Amino acid sequence: MNRLVLFVGLFLAHSLVAWAAGPTLIPSGYGGGGRFTALAVDPGDPNRVVAGSDVAGLFVSRDGGDAFVPRGAGLGGLAVAGLAFDPGRPGTLAVLTDEGLYLSRDGGDTLVRLGDMGYGDRSFGSHLLVPLGDDLFVATRSRGVFRVAWRQAAPSATPVPGLEGRKVNSLAQLGDDLFAATSAGAFVVRDGRFAAANAGFAAGKNLTDMAATPGSGLFAVEEKSGLWRFDAEKSTWERPGPLPGLPPGAKAPARFKALALDPATPGRVFLATHPDYWPYLLFVSDNGGQRFSPVTAFALAPDGPPNYPTGLESVEALVVAPDGKTVFAADWWNLWKSRDGGNRFEQRHKGLQNTVVNALAAVPGQPEAILAATADNGLMVSPDAGATWARSMAGVVDGHVKDIRISTKDPAKRYLLAEPWKPGDAAGTLTLHLYRTLDGGASWQALPVAVPARTLPGAFASGRPTLLVIDPADDDVVMLGTGGHGLFRVDVPALARGEAAAVTDIGRDLSRPVFFGPQSLLAFAEKPGLLVAATVSGGIGRSLDGGRTWTTAAVPGGFVFCLAADPARPGHLLAGLPEKRLLESQDYGAAWKERALPGARPPHIPVQAMAFDPARPGLVAVGTAAYDNKAADGLYVSRDGGATFSRVATDTAPVGVTAISPGPGGLWVGFNGLGLWRLSDGR
Repeated sequence: MNRLVLFVGLFLAHSLVAWAAGPTLIPSGYGGGGRFTALAVDPGDPNRVVAGSDVAGLFVSRDGGDAFVPRGAGLGGLAVAGLAFDPGRPGTLAVLTDEGLYLSRDGGDTLVRLGDMGYGDRSFGSHLLVPLGDDLFVATRSRGVFRVAWRQAAPSATPVPGLEGRKVNSLAQLGDDLFAATSAGAFVVRDGRFAAANAGFAAGKNLTDMAATPGSGLFAVEEKSGLWRFDAEKSTWERPGPLPGLPPGAKAPARFKALALDPATPGRVFLATHPDYWPYLLFVSDNGGQRFSPVTAFALAPDGPPNYPTGLESVEALVVAPDGKTVFAADWWNLWKSRDGGNRFEQRHKGLQNTVVNALAAVPGQPEAILAATADNGLMVSPDAGATWARSMAGVVDGHVKDIRISTKDPAKRYLLAEPWKPGDAAGTLTLHLYRTLDGGASWQALPVAVPARTLPGAFASGRPTLLVIDPADDDVVMLGTGGHGLFRVDVPALARGEAAAVTDIGRDLSRPVFFGPQSLLAFAEKPGLLVAATVSGGIGRSLDGGRTWTTAAVPGGFVFCLAADPARPGHLLAGLPEKRLLESQDYGAAWKERALPGARPPHIPVQAMAFDPARPGLVAVGTAAYDNKAADGLYVSRDGGATFSRVATDTAPVGVTAISPGPGGLWVGFNGLGLWRLSDGR
């Protein structure tokens, strides 16, 4: 009996500790699938490698770049434009984002904002942070260059005059001199300010990158004319050799951007083509750019998830470790690592969840299966709760998958709504790219729906396909929503037969048929004909007759982004609003009352995703986002059906939540660039 009492006591104590600890997020997605923008290797500890993302903050490695963890809590900007370690103080890392400059003393785990010296541009420069002596020099988008005393306890920043109003693409140190690369050529600091240093350049002066080492000297990349070397004795720029040769079919002239120099081998230079140029190429020279050879060996990881690309994509950044043997390349899909000095590269994916997730779906009867509709990579499927992933795009045109739905009556019947990279819309029309599978995704049938394009009511209306809902009464009928062009009921078999009456506009009676995303429309198996719609600038609409007529149920003219229905309490609904506000209904949306998430309610942070957990009555998760890709406010969880909420603690960057859905083991959460996570509720 005493043993039983002891066991029960220990179990209850453990449960109380777990409960007090609160819910946590467990990474459950796959690596790659997003744009990596910046790289840095700590010269004092080469096992510490950091990669930056265009939407998701930082990824930090402690094992030399084989596996990573996401970091960035406290960032006010999510797009990382530059990274630099202090060569004299291992673990000291500077992070330049679109919103400001941050400093970490622990290798990127925690960050402190130093100031608003941001680089707010989607076309990032390279080598934007350069240590020089006890200072760090910081390039900005339009405010010039700053000197930051980053080794001080309270770092201060001082502008270096001469480049105000110019976009600085790169910085480099040659001896005691600081150089800058801009679209107007090269500049060097003389008498405390930047002065032009363009002697020797031809007509083109759009310098896209710049780098220097004591052994190799100073090099710059001009977008069209390629590599240039600075002759310090003559103070002039010269071409070290001809442009790299292009493969058959490549369009000349090539365009170039990323540059890296081997600190261990003088004259070893890496040069990549511009991210906007195709084909995507990387070259290496062993004689200071006199001759280049192509680097063509890029191997996908055998245990990696299948992404759309099969090799090198748009190269954004390059970095060579101090020993010269380890080289990293960051492109718009993957991170690549070479262990032989840059001759052969291997994909790295562990922990690099950099995917934009649009929607999620569980598979009835398959408790471990989860489907993810993603940007760029299409539909991803995991049969084993996220342990492995595969693309399911047989018959689907490459591009974004906006929504995915599965029939509850026949799980092999599924629908997806795609947005191809090349939609091919005819004048005056919008094509909704609907696909259907009857074999569980082994093959997909294209069923395009052409609808009239409307005049959009404002900049808030995306005009894009946004949602897909299966009619609970008939899984041969779906509803398709758009960001401003309407809401449509589709009789799928009739559409497949080519019948004109297959598509009906059921959003004509809505004041503003602008639907934000996949969670903007609810239909109910227990209430045939009832539809509840969340619209942007039109409030909440409610129809009792399948969309033939609508009434405004709440916030006329307001912005409503998402809806969720409580499976444990029929009729209990939640809706997401701007400023971290919610609406709650107990009667299927006939009446609503307002609630709010805890803490401050900035005007730029809305609630854009939410879901109830059908396996845990009362548990609901609510995700925030932010306009203009600013820092969001994270994920909130309620255990009492939405009466009270607490914020989920995380070490990741405050990336917007884009999708929440039931899945294997609980609720799953998708982010705008941090991939997929499973919510453990702490029990």
